[in-house]
Amino acid sequence: MSEELVSILAYHKASKHNFNAYAPGPRRLDMAIKPNLFLSYRGARLLQLETESEKELKAKSFPAYEQAFSPGQLRPAVPDRQSISRLFFDSFAISVWRKTGNAKWPLRINPSSGNLHPTEVYLLSGPVEGLLKKPSVCHYAPLPHALELRAEVPPKAWKQLSSGFPEGTFFVGLSSIHWRVAWKYGVRAFRYSNHDIGHAIAALSFAAAGLGWEASLLEGMSSKGIAALLGISGSEGPEKEEPACLLAVYPAGKTCSKNKVCSDAVLAFEEISWEGSPNRLSPRHVEWVDIEKAVFATRKGETDYPREKKYMGPGPEGQPELPEKERGKGRGPALERTVLERAVLEGVSLRSMVHTRRSALEMNNSAYMEEETFYGILRRSLPEPHPPFNALVPGPFVHLLLFVNRVKGLRSGLYIFLRKSGEKEKLRTAMRNDFLWERPEICPPGLELYLLVEESLYYFAAQLSCAQRKAADACFTACMLSEFEEPLGAFGAWIYPYLFWECGVLGQLLYLEAEARGFRGCGIGCFFDDPLHDTLGLAGLEYQDLYHFAVGVPLPERGFLSLPAYPERGRKEA
Repeated sequence: MSEELVSILAYHKASKHNFNAYAPGPRRLDMAIKPNLFLSYRGARLLQLETESEKELKAKSFPAYEQAFSPGQLRPAVPDRQSISRLFFDSFAISVWRKTGNAKWPLRINPSSGNLHPTEVYLLSGPVEGLLKKPSVCHYAPLPHALELRAEVPPKAWKQLSSGFPEGTFFVGLSSIHWRVAWKYGVRAFRYSNHDIGHAIAALSFAAAGLGWEASLLEGMSSKGIAALLGISGSEGPEKEEPACLLAVYPAGKTCSKNKVCSDAVLAFEEISWEGSPNRLSPRHVEWVDIEKAVFATRKGETDYPREKKYMGPGPEGQPELPEKERGKGRGPALERTVLERAVLEGVSLRSMVHTRRSALEMNNSAYMEEETFYGILRRSLPEPHPPFNALVPGPFVHLLLFVNRVKGLRSGLYIFLRKSGEKEKLRTAMRNDFLWERPEICPPGLELYLLVEESLYYFAAQLSCAQRKAADACFTACMLSEFEEPLGAFGAWIYPYLFWECGVLGQLLYLEAEARGFRGCGIGCFFDDPLHDTLGLAGLEYQDLYHFAVGVPLPERGFLSLPAYPERGRKEA
Protein backbone atom coordinates (compact mmCIF):
# COMPACT_ATOMS: atom_id res chain seq x y z
CA MET A 1 0.00 0.00 0.00
CA SER A 2 1.38 3.43 -0.96
CA GLU A 3 2.19 6.08 1.63
CA GLU A 4 -0.61 8.23 0.21
CA LEU A 5 -3.19 5.48 0.73
CA VAL A 6 -1.95 4.83 4.26
CA SER A 7 -2.20 8.55 4.98
CA ILE A 8 -5.70 9.04 3.56
CA LEU A 9 -7.05 5.95 5.33
CA ALA A 10 -5.61 7.30 8.58
CA TYR A 11 -7.37 10.62 7.92
CA HIS A 12 -10.64 8.86 7.13
CA LYS A 13 -10.51 6.98 10.41
CA ALA A 14 -9.47 10.05 12.43
CA SER A 15 -12.31 12.14 10.96
CA LYS A 16 -15.11 9.73 11.89
CA HIS A 17 -17.79 10.61 14.42
CA ASN A 18 -18.75 7.82 16.83
CA PHE A 19 -21.31 7.48 19.60
CA ASN A 20 -18.56 7.71 22.21
CA ALA A 21 -16.66 10.65 20.67
CA TYR A 22 -16.90 13.18 17.87
CA ALA A 23 -14.02 13.72 15.46
CA PRO A 24 -11.52 16.35 16.73
CA GLY A 25 -12.84 19.89 16.43
CA PRO A 26 -12.63 23.27 18.17
CA ARG A 27 -13.71 23.29 21.81
CA ARG A 28 -15.64 26.48 21.16
CA LEU A 29 -16.28 28.79 18.24
CA ASP A 30 -13.86 31.68 18.41
CA MET A 31 -15.91 34.36 16.64
CA ALA A 32 -12.94 36.74 16.65
CA ILE A 33 -11.23 34.59 14.02
CA LYS A 34 -14.30 33.60 11.97
CA PRO A 35 -13.12 33.65 8.33
CA ASN A 36 -14.43 36.21 5.90
CA LEU A 37 -16.97 34.54 3.60
CA PHE A 38 -15.64 36.38 0.56
CA LEU A 39 -12.21 36.14 -1.01
CA SER A 40 -11.18 39.19 -3.00
CA TYR A 41 -8.07 39.79 -5.09
CA ARG A 42 -7.17 43.36 -4.20
CA GLY A 43 -5.65 45.28 -7.07
CA ALA A 44 -7.33 43.16 -9.74
CA ARG A 45 -9.63 44.96 -12.18
CA LEU A 46 -13.33 44.35 -11.45
CA LEU A 47 -15.54 43.38 -14.39
CA GLN A 48 -19.17 43.84 -13.39
CA LEU A 49 -21.67 41.15 -14.42
CA GLU A 50 -25.42 41.47 -14.95
CA THR A 51 -27.99 40.60 -12.28
CA GLU A 52 -31.73 40.00 -12.30
CA SER A 53 -34.30 40.73 -9.64
CA GLU A 54 -36.44 38.07 -7.96
CA LYS A 55 -39.47 39.45 -9.79
CA GLU A 56 -37.75 39.13 -13.16
CA LEU A 57 -36.68 35.57 -12.43
CA LYS A 58 -40.20 34.52 -11.40
CA ALA A 59 -41.55 35.84 -14.68
CA LYS A 60 -39.26 33.56 -16.69
CA SER A 61 -40.66 30.09 -17.30
CA PHE A 62 -38.00 29.21 -19.89
CA PRO A 63 -36.05 27.07 -19.66
CA ALA A 64 -38.16 24.62 -17.69
CA TYR A 65 -36.51 22.44 -15.08
CA GLU A 66 -37.23 19.37 -17.22
CA GLN A 67 -35.33 20.91 -20.13
CA ALA A 68 -32.14 20.94 -18.06
CA PHE A 69 -32.04 17.17 -18.47
CA SER A 70 -32.03 17.50 -22.28
CA PRO A 71 -29.72 20.49 -22.88
CA GLY A 72 -29.07 19.34 -26.44
CA GLN A 73 -32.64 20.38 -27.27
CA LEU A 74 -31.87 24.00 -26.40
CA ARG A 75 -30.05 26.27 -28.84
CA PRO A 76 -26.63 26.89 -27.24
CA ALA A 77 -26.16 30.48 -26.14
CA VAL A 78 -23.24 32.42 -27.58
CA PRO A 79 -20.63 33.06 -24.86
CA ASP A 80 -20.97 36.82 -24.31
CA ARG A 81 -21.33 39.14 -21.35
CA GLN A 82 -24.99 38.31 -20.87
CA SER A 83 -24.64 34.51 -21.01
CA ILE A 84 -21.49 34.41 -18.85
CA SER A 85 -23.23 36.67 -16.33
CA ARG A 86 -26.20 34.33 -16.27
CA LEU A 87 -24.04 31.21 -15.88
CA PHE A 88 -22.43 32.54 -12.70
CA PHE A 89 -25.64 34.18 -11.48
CA ASP A 90 -27.45 30.81 -11.68
CA SER A 91 -24.68 28.74 -10.09
CA PHE A 92 -22.50 30.63 -7.58
CA ALA A 93 -24.12 34.01 -6.86
CA ILE A 94 -25.84 35.17 -3.68
CA SER A 95 -29.48 34.06 -3.72
CA VAL A 96 -30.81 36.04 -0.73
CA TRP A 97 -29.72 37.93 2.39
CA ARG A 98 -31.15 36.93 5.78
CA LYS A 99 -31.45 39.33 8.71
CA THR A 100 -32.40 39.03 12.35
CA GLY A 101 -31.66 41.81 14.84
CA ASN A 102 -28.22 43.17 14.03
CA ALA A 103 -27.10 39.98 12.29
CA LYS A 104 -27.16 39.71 8.51
CA TRP A 105 -25.80 36.92 6.32
CA PRO A 106 -25.97 35.77 2.69
CA LEU A 107 -27.12 32.47 1.22
CA ARG A 108 -25.83 31.33 -2.15
CA ILE A 109 -27.09 29.32 -5.10
CA ASN A 110 -24.55 26.58 -4.32
CA PRO A 111 -25.05 25.29 -0.76
CA SER A 112 -22.22 24.84 1.69
CA SER A 113 -21.68 23.04 5.01
CA GLY A 114 -22.47 25.53 7.74
CA ASN A 115 -22.82 28.24 5.07
CA LEU A 116 -19.03 28.66 5.24
CA HIS A 117 -18.25 28.40 1.49
CA PRO A 118 -14.70 27.09 1.10
CA THR A 119 -15.16 26.83 -2.69
CA GLU A 120 -13.62 29.48 -4.96
CA VAL A 121 -14.49 29.73 -8.65
CA TYR A 122 -12.45 30.84 -11.69
CA LEU A 123 -13.20 31.51 -15.35
CA LEU A 124 -10.62 30.75 -18.07
CA SER A 125 -11.87 32.03 -21.39
CA GLY A 126 -11.01 33.42 -24.77
CA PRO A 127 -12.30 36.88 -25.76
CA VAL A 128 -15.92 37.44 -24.71
CA GLU A 129 -17.98 40.12 -26.40
CA GLY A 130 -18.77 42.94 -24.01
CA LEU A 131 -16.65 41.44 -21.23
CA LEU A 132 -13.13 40.28 -22.18
CA LYS A 133 -11.08 41.72 -25.03
CA LYS A 134 -8.35 39.09 -24.69
CA PRO A 135 -8.10 35.53 -23.39
CA SER A 136 -8.14 35.86 -19.61
CA VAL A 137 -8.25 34.20 -16.22
CA CYS A 138 -10.74 35.70 -13.77
CA HIS A 139 -11.74 34.99 -10.19
CA TYR A 140 -15.49 35.10 -9.56
CA ALA A 141 -16.51 37.44 -6.71
CA PRO A 142 -20.10 36.65 -5.60
CA LEU A 143 -20.50 39.65 -3.27
CA PRO A 144 -20.49 42.21 -6.11
CA HIS A 145 -21.35 39.51 -8.72
CA ALA A 146 -18.31 40.39 -10.75
CA LEU A 147 -15.16 38.92 -12.23
CA GLU A 148 -11.77 39.94 -10.91
CA LEU A 149 -9.29 39.98 -13.81
CA ARG A 150 -6.25 38.05 -12.59
CA ALA A 151 -4.36 37.81 -15.88
CA GLU A 152 -4.59 38.27 -19.62
CA VAL A 153 -3.37 35.16 -21.44
CA PRO A 154 -1.14 35.28 -24.53
CA PRO A 155 -3.10 34.13 -27.62
CA LYS A 156 -0.65 31.27 -28.20
CA ALA A 157 -1.17 29.94 -24.67
CA TRP A 158 -4.95 30.14 -25.05
CA LYS A 159 -4.77 28.31 -28.38
CA GLN A 160 -2.75 25.56 -26.71
CA LEU A 161 -5.23 25.41 -23.84
CA SER A 162 -8.37 25.20 -25.97
CA SER A 163 -6.98 23.09 -28.81
CA GLY A 164 -8.98 19.90 -29.32
CA PHE A 165 -12.05 21.19 -27.52
CA PRO A 166 -15.27 22.21 -29.32
CA GLU A 167 -15.50 25.75 -30.67
CA GLY A 168 -16.82 28.11 -28.03
CA THR A 169 -15.33 26.13 -25.12
CA PHE A 170 -14.25 27.92 -21.98
CA PHE A 171 -13.18 26.52 -18.61
CA VAL A 172 -14.32 26.86 -15.00
CA GLY A 173 -11.90 25.98 -12.21
CA LEU A 174 -12.73 25.21 -8.57
CA SER A 175 -10.50 25.42 -5.51
CA SER A 176 -10.98 25.02 -1.75
CA ILE A 177 -9.88 27.07 1.25
CA HIS A 178 -10.12 24.43 3.97
CA TRP A 179 -9.54 26.90 6.80
CA ARG A 180 -12.98 28.41 6.22
CA VAL A 181 -14.58 25.12 7.30
CA ALA A 182 -11.95 23.94 9.78
CA TRP A 183 -12.61 27.06 11.85
CA LYS A 184 -15.99 25.58 12.80
CA TYR A 185 -15.75 21.83 12.17
CA GLY A 186 -12.10 20.93 12.77
CA VAL A 187 -10.61 17.82 11.19
CA ARG A 188 -13.82 16.83 9.36
CA ALA A 189 -13.55 19.99 7.25
CA PHE A 190 -11.71 18.20 4.44
CA ARG A 191 -14.74 15.96 3.94
CA TYR A 192 -17.16 18.90 3.98
CA SER A 193 -15.08 20.97 1.58
CA ASN A 194 -15.25 18.13 -0.92
CA HIS A 195 -19.00 17.76 -0.46
CA ASP A 196 -19.16 21.44 -1.39
CA ILE A 197 -17.06 20.87 -4.52
CA GLY A 198 -19.63 18.27 -5.59
CA HIS A 199 -22.51 20.68 -4.98
CA ALA A 200 -20.63 23.32 -6.98
CA ILE A 201 -20.03 20.94 -9.91
CA ALA A 202 -23.74 20.13 -10.03
CA ALA A 203 -24.78 23.78 -9.66
CA LEU A 204 -22.54 24.65 -12.62
CA SER A 205 -23.87 21.69 -14.61
CA PHE A 206 -27.50 22.80 -14.21
CA ALA A 207 -26.75 26.46 -14.94
CA ALA A 208 -24.83 25.46 -18.07
CA ALA A 209 -27.66 23.16 -19.21
CA GLY A 210 -30.09 26.07 -18.99
CA LEU A 211 -27.94 27.84 -21.59
CA GLY A 212 -27.69 24.83 -23.90
CA TRP A 213 -24.16 24.06 -22.67
CA GLU A 214 -22.56 21.03 -21.08
CA ALA A 215 -19.98 21.02 -18.27
CA SER A 216 -17.50 18.15 -18.23
CA LEU A 217 -14.86 17.40 -15.63
CA LEU A 218 -11.32 17.18 -17.01
CA GLU A 219 -10.40 14.27 -14.79
CA GLY A 220 -6.97 13.81 -16.37
CA MET A 221 -5.66 17.12 -15.01
CA SER A 222 -3.08 17.13 -12.23
CA SER A 223 -3.44 19.23 -9.10
CA LYS A 224 -0.26 21.08 -10.06
CA GLY A 225 -1.59 21.80 -13.56
CA ILE A 226 -4.91 23.12 -12.25
CA ALA A 227 -3.12 25.38 -9.77
CA ALA A 228 -0.97 26.79 -12.57
CA LEU A 229 -3.99 27.54 -14.76
CA LEU A 230 -5.88 29.23 -11.92
CA GLY A 231 -2.91 31.30 -10.77
CA ILE A 232 -2.82 29.81 -7.26
CA SER A 233 0.47 27.85 -7.49
CA GLY A 234 2.09 30.17 -4.96
CA SER A 235 -0.79 30.03 -2.49
CA GLU A 236 0.50 29.05 0.94
CA GLY A 237 -0.19 29.38 4.65
CA PRO A 238 -3.34 28.47 6.59
CA GLU A 239 -5.58 30.31 4.10
CA LYS A 240 -4.08 28.75 0.99
CA GLU A 241 -6.26 27.70 -1.92
CA GLU A 242 -6.02 24.05 -2.87
CA PRO A 243 -6.83 23.23 -6.51
CA ALA A 244 -9.80 20.90 -6.87
CA CYS A 245 -10.86 20.49 -10.49
CA LEU A 246 -11.20 22.02 -13.93
CA LEU A 247 -14.32 21.71 -16.09
CA ALA A 248 -14.74 22.40 -19.79
CA VAL A 249 -17.99 24.18 -20.72
CA TYR A 250 -19.07 23.84 -24.35
CA PRO A 251 -22.22 23.56 -26.52
CA ALA A 252 -24.29 20.51 -25.55
CA GLY A 253 -24.21 17.74 -28.10
CA LYS A 254 -20.62 18.40 -29.10
CA THR A 255 -17.97 15.82 -28.33
CA CYS A 256 -15.34 16.71 -25.76
CA SER A 257 -12.48 14.47 -26.84
CA LYS A 258 -9.92 15.58 -24.27
CA ASN A 259 -9.67 14.90 -20.57
CA LYS A 260 -6.85 17.34 -19.91
CA VAL A 261 -5.15 20.30 -21.51
CA CYS A 262 -1.72 19.98 -23.09
CA SER A 263 1.35 20.31 -20.88
CA ASP A 264 2.75 23.13 -23.05
CA ALA A 265 -0.29 25.26 -22.13
CA VAL A 266 0.29 24.60 -18.43
CA LEU A 267 3.95 25.61 -18.79
CA ALA A 268 2.92 28.81 -20.58
CA PHE A 269 0.59 29.72 -17.70
CA GLU A 270 3.43 29.31 -15.22
CA GLU A 271 5.14 32.28 -16.91
CA ILE A 272 2.11 34.61 -16.69
CA SER A 273 2.18 37.67 -14.43
CA TRP A 274 -0.82 37.59 -12.09
CA GLU A 275 -2.67 40.65 -10.82
CA GLY A 276 -4.13 41.18 -7.37
CA SER A 277 -3.40 39.73 -3.95
CA PRO A 278 -5.92 37.82 -1.79
CA ASN A 279 -7.40 39.57 1.22
CA ARG A 280 -6.70 38.09 4.65
CA LEU A 281 -9.67 36.06 5.89
CA SER A 282 -8.84 35.71 9.61
CA PRO A 283 -6.49 37.57 11.99
CA ARG A 284 -5.13 34.25 13.33
CA HIS A 285 -5.59 30.55 12.74
CA VAL A 286 -5.66 27.07 14.27
CA GLU A 287 -3.58 24.38 12.59
CA TRP A 288 -5.20 21.05 11.72
CA VAL A 289 -2.33 18.72 10.84
CA ASP A 290 -4.61 15.85 9.76
CA ILE A 291 -6.19 18.05 7.09
CA GLU A 292 -2.77 19.04 5.76
CA LYS A 293 -1.80 15.37 5.54
CA ALA A 294 -5.04 14.54 3.70
CA VAL A 295 -4.48 17.38 1.23
CA PHE A 296 -0.93 16.23 0.55
CA ALA A 297 -1.96 12.57 0.15
CA THR A 298 -4.72 13.33 -2.37
CA ARG A 299 -2.83 15.69 -4.65
CA LYS A 300 -3.19 14.25 -8.08
CA GLY A 301 -0.77 13.63 -10.93
CA GLU A 302 -1.77 13.53 -14.58
CA THR A 303 -3.84 10.53 -15.63
CA ASP A 304 -5.32 9.33 -18.90
CA TYR A 305 -8.80 7.88 -19.25
CA PRO A 306 -10.91 6.98 -22.26
CA ARG A 307 -13.48 9.72 -22.85
CA GLU A 308 -16.29 7.25 -23.46
CA LYS A 309 -18.65 7.46 -20.52
CA LYS A 310 -20.27 4.19 -19.49
CA TYR A 311 -23.47 4.79 -17.56
CA MET A 312 -24.20 1.76 -15.45
CA GLY A 313 -27.68 2.52 -14.20
CA PRO A 314 -29.52 -0.54 -12.93
CA GLY A 315 -32.52 -2.36 -14.29
CA PRO A 316 -34.64 -4.79 -12.27
CA GLU A 317 -33.72 -8.45 -12.37
CA GLY A 318 -34.86 -10.01 -15.63
CA GLN A 319 -36.35 -6.70 -16.86
CA PRO A 320 -34.05 -4.72 -19.14
CA GLU A 321 -34.49 -0.98 -19.12
CA LEU A 322 -36.71 0.26 -21.95
CA PRO A 323 -35.68 3.02 -24.35
CA GLU A 324 -37.00 6.45 -23.37
CA LYS A 325 -39.70 6.44 -26.07
CA GLU A 326 -41.09 3.13 -24.75
CA ARG A 327 -41.25 4.09 -21.08
CA GLY A 328 -44.70 4.36 -19.62
CA LYS A 329 -46.30 1.89 -22.05
CA GLY A 330 -48.06 -1.03 -20.44
CA ARG A 331 -46.16 -0.72 -17.18
CA GLY A 332 -49.07 -0.24 -14.79
CA PRO A 333 -50.39 2.69 -12.72
CA ALA A 334 -47.19 3.45 -10.80
CA LEU A 335 -45.21 4.31 -13.92
CA GLU A 336 -48.17 6.07 -15.55
CA ARG A 337 -48.28 8.43 -12.57
CA THR A 338 -44.62 9.32 -13.08
CA VAL A 339 -45.42 10.24 -16.69
CA LEU A 340 -48.16 12.59 -15.45
CA GLU A 341 -45.78 13.97 -12.85
CA ARG A 342 -43.28 14.79 -15.56
CA ALA A 343 -45.91 16.92 -17.29
CA VAL A 344 -46.34 18.87 -14.05
CA LEU A 345 -42.57 19.36 -13.69
CA GLU A 346 -42.36 20.86 -17.16
CA GLY A 347 -44.09 23.94 -15.71
CA VAL A 348 -41.33 24.49 -13.12
CA SER A 349 -38.84 27.20 -14.07
CA LEU A 350 -35.23 26.07 -13.73
CA ARG A 351 -33.82 29.53 -13.05
CA SER A 352 -36.49 30.61 -10.57
CA MET A 353 -36.10 27.33 -8.69
CA VAL A 354 -32.30 27.42 -8.32
CA HIS A 355 -32.58 30.94 -6.91
CA THR A 356 -35.28 30.01 -4.38
CA ARG A 357 -33.68 26.71 -3.28
CA ARG A 358 -33.06 26.65 0.45
CA SER A 359 -31.97 24.14 3.08
CA ALA A 360 -34.82 23.04 5.34
CA LEU A 361 -34.14 24.05 8.93
CA GLU A 362 -37.02 22.01 10.37
CA MET A 363 -39.46 19.57 8.78
CA ASN A 364 -43.13 18.74 9.29
CA ASN A 365 -43.35 15.23 10.75
CA SER A 366 -47.03 14.89 9.88
CA ALA A 367 -46.51 15.40 6.13
CA TYR A 368 -46.33 12.54 3.65
CA MET A 369 -44.88 12.16 0.18
CA GLU A 370 -46.77 10.50 -2.64
CA GLU A 371 -45.32 7.24 -3.84
CA GLU A 372 -44.91 8.41 -7.44
CA THR A 373 -43.01 11.49 -6.23
CA PHE A 374 -40.61 9.27 -4.29
CA TYR A 375 -40.03 7.01 -7.28
CA GLY A 376 -39.62 10.03 -9.54
CA ILE A 377 -36.79 11.32 -7.34
CA LEU A 378 -35.10 7.92 -7.31
CA ARG A 379 -35.32 7.59 -11.08
CA ARG A 380 -33.75 11.01 -11.55
CA SER A 381 -30.83 10.02 -9.29
CA LEU A 382 -29.72 7.27 -11.67
CA PRO A 383 -26.34 8.03 -13.28
CA GLU A 384 -27.68 8.68 -16.77
CA PRO A 385 -26.00 10.88 -19.44
CA HIS A 386 -27.66 14.13 -18.45
CA PRO A 387 -26.92 16.88 -15.91
CA PRO A 388 -25.51 16.70 -13.36
CA PHE A 389 -23.98 13.26 -13.89
CA ASN A 390 -22.57 14.01 -17.33
CA ALA A 391 -20.04 16.23 -15.54
CA LEU A 392 -18.49 13.13 -13.90
CA VAL A 393 -16.54 10.28 -15.50
CA PRO A 394 -15.33 7.58 -13.06
CA GLY A 395 -18.10 5.73 -11.27
CA PRO A 396 -20.85 5.64 -10.23
CA PHE A 397 -19.67 4.56 -6.80
CA VAL A 398 -22.55 5.62 -4.55
CA HIS A 399 -25.77 3.80 -3.58
CA LEU A 400 -28.59 5.25 -1.47
CA LEU A 401 -29.49 3.68 1.84
CA LEU A 402 -32.96 5.05 2.60
CA PHE A 403 -34.80 5.52 5.87
CA VAL A 404 -38.34 5.72 4.46
CA ASN A 405 -40.40 7.45 7.14
CA ARG A 406 -43.50 8.86 5.45
CA VAL A 407 -44.11 7.78 1.85
CA LYS A 408 -47.66 6.75 0.98
CA GLY A 409 -47.94 3.19 -0.27
CA LEU A 410 -44.52 2.16 1.09
CA ARG A 411 -43.93 0.36 4.35
CA SER A 412 -41.80 2.34 6.78
CA GLY A 413 -38.34 0.94 7.17
CA LEU A 414 -34.82 0.72 5.85
CA TYR A 415 -34.37 0.36 2.08
CA ILE A 416 -31.47 0.35 -0.33
CA PHE A 417 -31.56 1.85 -3.81
CA LEU A 418 -28.89 0.54 -6.17
CA ARG A 419 -27.54 3.09 -8.65
CA LYS A 420 -25.29 0.61 -10.43
CA SER A 421 -26.18 -2.64 -12.15
CA GLY A 422 -24.88 -6.01 -10.96
CA GLU A 423 -24.32 -4.91 -7.37
CA LYS A 424 -27.16 -6.67 -5.53
CA GLU A 425 -25.40 -9.92 -4.65
CA LYS A 426 -22.18 -8.12 -3.78
CA LEU A 427 -23.98 -5.89 -1.30
CA ARG A 428 -26.17 -8.69 -0.03
CA THR A 429 -23.06 -10.74 0.77
CA ALA A 430 -21.40 -7.78 2.52
CA MET A 431 -24.44 -6.98 4.71
CA ARG A 432 -26.33 -8.78 7.46
CA ASN A 433 -27.81 -12.07 6.37
CA ASP A 434 -31.19 -11.40 8.03
CA PHE A 435 -32.10 -8.44 5.79
CA LEU A 436 -35.26 -9.00 3.72
CA TRP A 437 -34.13 -7.78 0.26
CA GLU A 438 -37.76 -7.52 -0.84
CA ARG A 439 -38.66 -5.40 -3.87
CA PRO A 440 -41.80 -3.27 -3.31
CA GLU A 441 -44.73 -4.74 -5.21
CA ILE A 442 -45.37 -1.81 -7.54
CA CYS A 443 -41.84 -0.43 -7.79
CA PRO A 444 -41.48 0.76 -11.41
CA PRO A 445 -39.26 -1.28 -13.71
CA GLY A 446 -35.79 0.20 -14.03
CA LEU A 447 -35.45 0.90 -10.30
CA GLU A 448 -33.62 -1.50 -7.99
CA LEU A 449 -35.17 -0.64 -4.64
CA TYR A 450 -35.16 -3.24 -1.86
CA LEU A 451 -36.70 -3.28 1.60
CA LEU A 452 -34.14 -4.45 4.13
CA VAL A 453 -35.97 -3.92 7.43
CA GLU A 454 -39.68 -3.22 7.92
CA GLU A 455 -39.97 -1.02 11.01
CA SER A 456 -40.48 2.62 11.97
CA LEU A 457 -36.87 3.77 12.24
CA TYR A 458 -37.15 7.55 12.10
CA TYR A 459 -35.76 8.07 15.61
CA PHE A 460 -32.84 5.82 14.73
CA ALA A 461 -32.31 7.82 11.53
CA ALA A 462 -31.99 10.95 13.64
CA GLN A 463 -29.67 9.24 16.11
CA LEU A 464 -27.33 8.23 13.29
CA SER A 465 -27.38 11.83 11.96
CA CYS A 466 -25.93 13.32 15.16
CA ALA A 467 -29.42 13.51 16.72
CA GLN A 468 -30.62 16.01 14.12
CA ARG A 469 -34.39 15.97 14.28
CA LYS A 470 -34.87 16.70 10.58
CA ALA A 471 -33.60 13.19 9.76
CA ALA A 472 -36.55 11.79 11.73
CA ASP A 473 -39.15 14.32 10.56
CA ALA A 474 -38.28 14.01 6.86
CA CYS A 475 -40.35 11.92 4.47
CA PHE A 476 -37.14 10.03 3.79
CA THR A 477 -33.48 10.35 4.72
CA ALA A 478 -30.78 9.08 2.38
CA CYS A 479 -27.40 7.81 3.55
CA MET A 480 -24.89 7.78 0.69
CA LEU A 481 -23.09 4.47 0.84
CA SER A 482 -20.04 4.54 -1.41
CA GLU A 483 -17.76 1.88 -2.75
CA PHE A 484 -14.52 2.69 -1.01
CA GLU A 485 -11.77 0.11 -0.88
CA GLU A 486 -12.03 -0.86 -4.55
CA PRO A 487 -11.83 2.63 -6.12
CA LEU A 488 -9.00 3.62 -3.79
CA GLY A 489 -7.09 0.53 -4.82
CA ALA A 490 -7.84 1.03 -8.52
CA PHE A 491 -7.18 4.77 -8.81
CA GLY A 492 -5.08 5.75 -5.79
CA ALA A 493 -5.56 8.17 -2.91
CA TRP A 494 -6.57 11.06 -5.24
CA ILE A 495 -9.98 9.40 -5.82
CA TYR A 496 -10.88 9.96 -2.14
CA PRO A 497 -12.13 13.55 -2.66
CA TYR A 498 -13.91 12.45 -5.84
CA LEU A 499 -16.09 10.04 -3.83
CA PHE A 500 -17.29 13.00 -1.77
CA TRP A 501 -17.79 15.02 -4.98
CA GLU A 502 -20.17 12.35 -6.29
CA CYS A 503 -22.08 12.56 -2.99
CA GLY A 504 -22.25 16.36 -3.29
CA VAL A 505 -23.49 16.10 -6.89
CA LEU A 506 -26.21 13.71 -5.71
CA GLY A 507 -27.05 16.06 -2.86
CA GLN A 508 -27.50 19.00 -5.23
CA LEU A 509 -29.77 16.91 -7.44
CA LEU A 510 -31.86 15.93 -4.40
CA TYR A 511 -32.15 19.61 -3.43
CA LEU A 512 -33.56 20.52 -6.84
CA GLU A 513 -35.75 17.44 -7.15
CA ALA A 514 -37.28 18.22 -3.76
CA GLU A 515 -37.87 21.88 -4.66
CA ALA A 516 -39.39 21.04 -8.04
CA ARG A 517 -41.91 18.74 -6.38
CA GLY A 518 -42.94 21.11 -3.58
CA PHE A 519 -40.66 19.63 -0.92
CA ARG A 520 -37.34 20.75 0.54
CA GLY A 521 -34.03 19.08 1.26
CA CYS A 522 -31.11 19.45 3.62
CA GLY A 523 -27.60 18.02 3.44
CA ILE A 524 -26.36 16.45 6.69
CA GLY A 525 -22.60 16.19 7.04
CA CYS A 526 -22.63 15.24 10.73
CA PHE A 527 -23.36 11.54 11.18
CA PHE A 528 -21.97 8.52 12.98
CA ASP A 529 -20.00 6.57 10.39
CA ASP A 530 -19.13 3.24 11.95
CA PRO A 531 -22.38 2.80 13.94
CA LEU A 532 -24.23 2.82 10.61
CA HIS A 533 -21.74 0.31 9.17
CA ASP A 534 -22.28 -1.89 12.25
CA THR A 535 -26.06 -1.63 11.79
CA LEU A 536 -25.70 -2.89 8.22
CA GLY A 537 -23.26 -5.62 9.16
CA LEU A 538 -20.53 -4.07 7.02
CA ALA A 539 -16.99 -4.97 8.02
CA GLY A 540 -13.77 -3.46 6.75
CA LEU A 541 -13.66 -0.69 4.15
CA GLU A 542 -15.51 -2.21 1.20
CA TYR A 543 -18.28 0.39 1.59
CA GLN A 544 -18.34 3.62 3.59
CA ASP A 545 -21.08 6.06 4.56
CA LEU A 546 -20.03 9.49 3.22
CA TYR A 547 -23.03 11.87 3.34
CA HIS A 548 -26.62 12.08 4.58
CA PHE A 549 -29.52 13.97 3.04
CA ALA A 550 -33.10 14.56 4.27
CA VAL A 551 -36.12 15.32 2.07
CA GLY A 552 -39.47 16.45 3.47
CA VAL A 553 -41.94 19.27 3.94
CA PRO A 554 -40.36 22.32 5.62
CA LEU A 555 -41.92 24.08 8.57
CA PRO A 556 -42.37 27.86 8.19
CA GLU A 557 -39.21 29.79 8.99
CA ARG A 558 -39.75 32.52 11.55
CA GLY A 559 -37.68 35.16 13.26
CA PHE A 560 -35.78 36.69 10.37
CA LEU A 561 -36.24 38.79 7.25
CA SER A 562 -35.31 37.86 3.68
CA LEU A 563 -33.68 40.65 1.68
CA PRO A 564 -32.82 40.83 -2.06
CA ALA A 565 -29.49 39.41 -3.13
CA TYR A 566 -28.44 42.51 -5.12
CA PRO A 567 -31.03 45.16 -4.17
CA GLU A 568 -29.23 48.28 -5.34
CA ARG A 569 -28.44 47.02 -8.82
CA GLY A 570 -31.48 45.31 -10.33
CA ARG A 571 -31.01 45.29 -14.11
CA LYS A 572 -29.29 48.66 -14.54
CA GLU A 573 -26.34 47.09 -16.35
CA ALA A 574 -28.43 45.24 -18.93
